[in-house]
Amino acid sequence: MAESYFSDIQFWKLGCNWDSNEPSFYNVLIRKSFVIGYESNGIYKQDDIVLIAEGHSVKAIAKVKSNAIPIYDNKELVSEFSAYNVKRFDKISYYDAEILVLSNQQVFKYKLQQGIVKVHLEKIKKKATELWLGSKAIPDKRIMRLTWNSNNWETPSGHSWRPENQGNTNIAYENQYGYGHEEWLFNERFRLDGYQYGYVRGVDGLSQKAERIDQITLYTIRDDQQRCLVGNLYNVEIIEGYEEELAKIAQLLESNHATMKAELKSVNADYRVFRKGEYSPNIKFKWNEAELFNEPFSVDFLDGPEFNRFMPYHLSEELEVLLKSSFAKKIKFDFQSGKASSQSEYTKTTSGKQSKVIRRHSEITDNLYDYLILKGFGKRQISVEKTRVGGAIVDVVLKQNDEFDLFEIKTSNTALKNIRQAIGQIFEYAMLDADITCNRLIIIGPARMSDIEKAYFERLKKLIQIDLEYWAYIPEEKEIKNKFKE
Repeated sequence: MAESYFSDIQFWKLGCNWDSNEPSFYNVLIRKSFVIGYESNGIYKQDDIVLIAEGHSVKAIAKVKSNAIPIYDNKELVSEFSAYNVKRFDKISYYDAEILVLSNQQVFKYKLQQGIVKVHLEKIKKKATELWLGSKAIPDKRIMRLTWNSNNWETPSGHSWRPENQGNTNIAYENQYGYGHEEWLFNERFRLDGYQYGYVRGVDGLSQKAERIDQITLYTIRDDQQRCLVGNLYNVEIIEGYEEELAKIAQLLESNHATMKAELKSVNADYRVFRKGEYSPNIKFKWNEAELFNEPFSVDFLDGPEFNRFMPYHLSEELEVLLKSSFAKKIKFDFQSGKASSQSEYTKTTSGKQSKVIRRHSEITDNLYDYLILKGFGKRQISVEKTRVGGAIVDVVLKQNDEFDLFEIKTSNTALKNIRQAIGQIFEYAMLDADITCNRLIIIGPARMSDIEKAYFERLKKLIQIDLEYWAYIPEEKEIKNKFKE
């Protein structure tokens, strides 16, 4: 546990004497709970570990909690450190820190002369980690990126790729071959004795000594570049290289190889390179402990180039607060008026059928918005692909006082198919959050109901208490007022 927690962050040693014969400012750091860094020697990052030493004796361990703050901006500190003959304040920064003061029995030697320097000795890192974790019992929490997948990481969904990209490590794997191994992460075929076996690319960036991670928060970048949360995995075991674990699922991998290859072929990936033994899970976790969004949940706090990479980043306290707020919305109904600027469908495909479905869906949605405006509703009452229940986007929502009408649009050529495809979704949107009241649930499709379908629908309506309706969309009608048959 200790080795896995601090295996990929930076360790520093900070001496408390500016020169060998100068007085120690150790007590200043302890009293004010910060550490200092020098421009050419120590530029710390949040969560870095700093060993605070007097001479060769490490007397305290600090965890950096802020970005660099120029010390010359704080006249009081400049004056205080001047008393210890500290110089070149233009190159010194200070950082807020959580500090563990070691007992006399815990103090240890690190015979390194430089005042501020990176720690490279593994035994020193291990010693500091054990002391810190032994006193704080801090869990190992990470955040890692998954390649985008529109099938909820059950089967591959396809990526743009070119043969000339293959073998170029500067290009993402999925853009070399049209798929990523993460795309089977939640596939039920690889569930055994309550554990889900899968592959997460970020785990490969951990120390080879890592055995377990308390929490992995997963996020992805959608085709439209929107950053989205996928969920949390807890008590994740690293199984890469563990023959006993890999032997447990060897038969599963063998028996499913042909199916996986067929799935790659169906999304136009380079299935020819997918040979037996290539797919090898590197983690396992208890499926009933996973906390996943029904659909990826878009957020705006994972922007920035550092989150483009597939790395096992430590979860900072600041980021954890934002994540907890997002997960609190997992089942919440969040009404947002207005029209989304892009489609709710993000799957890129060469299939003409899929493109046609998206165009028809957009056509119905746009006409429904105009139809509701024509009926006298205000723009602030209407939400087109902006209101969410957890990660799922509702096609159209109409707000009347504190109640809502929900519209789910389907594009099949029979009313029965449209009802079948929409019913589960629209019930979920209406009932997942117990704090909202839905007035009507309305399914819309480009097909009128036959007599048999009408009878079926009436029987269905008698089973529920919410008003359920089916509206036929009539595309050949030229006037908006005639395009929907309620």
